[in-house]
Amino acid sequence: MALPKYDQIAADIRGRIVRGDLKPGDSLPSERELTERWSVSRATVVRALEVLRHEGLIETRQGTGSTVRERVLLARTAGERYKASVDTGHIYTAGEHATIVSAELVPAPEDVATALGVQSGDQVARRQRVTYEGENPTATSWSWFTAEVLEAAPRLLQRERIREGTTRYVEMQTGRRPHTARDWWTARLATPEELELLHLDGPEAVSEVRHVTYCEEGRPLTYEVGISPAGRWSRTEEYAMSN
Repeated sequence: MALPKYDQIAADIRGRIVRGDLKPGDSLPSERELTERWSVSRATVVRALEVLRHEGLIETRQGTGSTVRERVLLARTAGERYKASVDTGHIYTAGEHATIVSAELVPAPEDVATALGVQSGDQVARRQRVTYEGENPTATSWSWFTAEVLEAAPRLLQRERIREGTTRYVEMQTGRRPHTARDWWTARLATPEELELLHLDGPEAVSEVRHVTYCEEGRPLTYEVGISPAGRWSRTEEYAMSN
């Protein structure tokens, strides 16, 4: 079922902010421009902008229109990073970078085996990274890949950044194009390792998203678990409460 038009407009602008296409202080298109671009009424555009204001992403001033707010705290999903890589060749925005903590072969835990369609204990490639804005850690994540993918994409076992991102790299090496993805979200207390990596004082809550990317054949390309501190987010949903 398609999202309402105002939600599609909000999602498009939100994605551009998350990817860094729209930076703090940048002006959004005017209500008239959005109305014409999306072929909707002004009321629909106004509602979309209200959603973004309530999320703290934009601010609107009389006579000057809407602009992206300063210091927006966002958690970028694996899907958003892949889209940024396809669009720009880079997965990180200005001022953002990552450190690869580890890149190694490990036995697949049960959740990884289920996500990748292999047997528990099979050898899989695992990469762990910490993402920073300036000197501040903003997220940490673990990515897993099957032995089949690793054979075609050996850089996955190198503790070096892959500029185009692992999903884009895997696509180029295997010829298997990402087609669909599935995300699971939860909130929980950070583990001692996560507290240390993210420079948090425990106990602290974190957001966890588990992400699987599937190729056009329906086979999994990558499985990722991303952890972000509380107060960051990357999506909202609106849905009917009655028929």
